[in-house]
Amino acid sequence: MESYLKRFMSERHFQLPEDRGMVVFSNDVLRHIYKYAQTDFWDCEAGGQLFSSTPEKPLVPISLATGPYRQDRRTRCGFHPDVRKATEDRIQLFSKGLHAVGLWHTHPEAWPTPSDCDRATTKDYLEAFQGDMDGFLLAILGNRGNPRNLTVWMAWTNHTQPWLLLPEIVAIARER
Repeated sequence: MESYLKRFMSERHFQLPEDRGMVVFSNDVLRHIYKYAQTDFWDCEAGGQLFSSTPEKPLVPISLATGPYRQDRRTRCGFHPDVRKATEDRIQLFSKGLHAVGLWHTHPEAWPTPSDCDRATTKDYLEAFQGDMDGFLLAILGNRGNPRNLTVWMAWTNHTQPWLLLPEIVAIARER
């Protein structure tokens, strides 16, 4: 039981809309993303893509985060990925059974919210799937909190509410 709790507590879980299940960020993915938190004034935004082997299941494990890359354009309040490298990653990782399910990047704020540019980019990715996916994630890492504040948003094809903040599910361990 103790090993299960350690594993569970090292992951982060976010509820998908309409009881579709949950997204689970693995410890390795979180460790990768946390390395780039903008904790100092001179830190630039960083980002990449999120991949899962089972995006169609009720439990969507985020098992890999790519980026950032040397050719990305990064500033304190901006991140523009190397599109060529991102495309290569999607092709290579798809051949290994991993599907691009979202994007991640950092923000220099405690409670990160998507900018207009973030929303447009995420919607562009979703539309590029031409109906093969009905949702695409955007995870934004803030610069405060322990663990770091992470907000996960979903752009989806539900036009009555096309942009959602996914609630984090926090596990509470109880002694028996």
